[in-house]
Amino acid sequence: MPDVPLYALLESALAIERAHAIAGAHPLLRGIALGEADLRADLGVRDDAGLAWPRSRVVVAARAAGLEPPAQSVYPDIRDLEGLAASCARGRALGFLGRTAVHPRQLPVIERAFLPTPREVEEAEEIVKAAAADRGALALPDGRFVDAAVVATAHRILALASRTPAAGP
Repeated sequence: MPDVPLYALLESALAIERAHAIAGAHPLLRGIALGEADLRADLGVRDDAGLAWPRSRVVVAARAAGLEPPAQSVYPDIRDLEGLAASCARGRALGFLGRTAVHPRQLPVIERAFLPTPREVEEAEEIVKAAAADRGALALPDGRFVDAAVVATAHRILALASRTPAAGP
């Protein structure tokens, strides 16, 4: 039987407490994510404010275990594409990379939200070019500090930008 990648859904307070242990529990585990509906029920949480810490926790646990950044949980209102876009922006700011969807109309919104903007691509290209010309830590003409972590982020942005976005809704 071939190795089948596994993904763990964290849906309880106990799962959040053990997020790092779960993220490193098996060599076939490729990712962790939140099951927000079940987690809301377990915690008695009524709005997104109560999920801020669990969301951050799952991002940190995944990265600490060497996994890719997690995808956000579903956005349940399939008609509210503006709300979806805003929620994706908040998730991206927390370190999520992508989102699960419950309806095809959500896919273009999600993809746009997680692909780099033209400005981000321009800045990443500038960083990679400067780093290639001068190895080690340096400052760009505008004063931004560039080190290996900044260069790695720039490469990640360029890799994401090389994807072709989906057509609009």
